[in-house]
Amino acid sequence: MIVWINGAFGAGKTTTAGLLAAGLADAKVFDPEYVGYLLRAFVTSPTGDFQDIPLWRHLVVETLAGLDRSYPRTWVVPMSLIDAGYRAEIFEGSRAAGAGVREFVLVVPSGVLRARILSDEVDTEARQWRLDHVEQALATFAAAQDACLIDGTREPEKVAAEIIERLA
Repeated sequence: MIVWINGAFGAGKTTTAGLLAAGLADAKVFDPEYVGYLLRAFVTSPTGDFQDIPLWRHLVVETLAGLDRSYPRTWVVPMSLIDAGYRAEIFEGSRAAGAGVREFVLVVPSGVLRARILSDEVDTEARQWRLDHVEQALATFAAAQDACLIDGTREPEKVAAEIIERLA
């Protein structure tokens, strides 16, 4: 099973994913950014965002399907898919390949997101890009009728506990 943790940049996806992997039996984190890092060595995105490379989306689907098929366990995926078309392409492709996908969107208001992004001292190079995409992310997730919405303003442990409860 694929447990996709979606949400705007700064919503707490990576922290939540780590807590989920620790709290779910035999779970492991798969971060699609590594597929993007791999491709950057060979392909240039016209926008600078590896999600805009069609091959990235294809490889994410194939990798998830392969992991799910060959290494059956719970795969926790922390990744913002703020383009609704890309989100649909990846989830529909994964499901068509036989992988069960459950999506949880961490919902955090714009002001809180911006404050979290500005206070992040780990990935400062991406700060402006993240800030520039807050509104697009919020609009995409507001329209995500098929996702399970989770209050991401709470402590990460409570967020992870709620997801674990909903997965049961």
